[in-house]
Amino acid sequence: MVKYEMGVIVRADLPEDGHAVEMDKIKALIDRFGGTIEKIDEWGRRRMAYPIQKMSDGIYTFITYSAPPEAPREIESRTRLIENVLRFLTVRKDEVEATVVAPPAEVVEASAPVEAPEAVVEEVAVVEETAVEEPVAEEVATEEAPAEVEEPEAKDE
Repeated sequence: MVKYEMGVIVRADLPEDGHAVEMDKIKALIDRFGGTIEKIDEWGRRRMAYPIQKMSDGIYTFITYSAPPEAPREIESRTRLIENVLRFLTVRKDEVEATVVAPPAEVVEASAPVEAPEAVVEEVAVVEETAVEEPVAEEVATEEAPAEVEEPEAKDE
């Protein structure tokens, strides 16, 4: 079983029990396709970033559930048919995201100024030397007089 989180935005103009009916439909879909609901986080009525179907507010709900890998596709295809659901999104919650990794002790104790390695300093010196040599080569090229080009004679017809 893989953990998923599904965010759902339902129309805000529904009666109070209308939101509960729509959420019951989504819960039934999750159960139908072998999922187990772990957490439901209701954010309530919020203003959306942009109007959807001429509505500027929606009721936000986030459902965390575990299900087989093929279940989210089926749940989303059925959720798409629920008329009062404005938007939804399902994301996979990996175990790596849940763990917080502390920085190594070396990074935390880096109060002393960091010195550049010698190899990097040498490379910079080589680049500076070549940059100085290039303008000299251009001056030599500009000292030569340009060759005169003869214009073709105009022919009268």
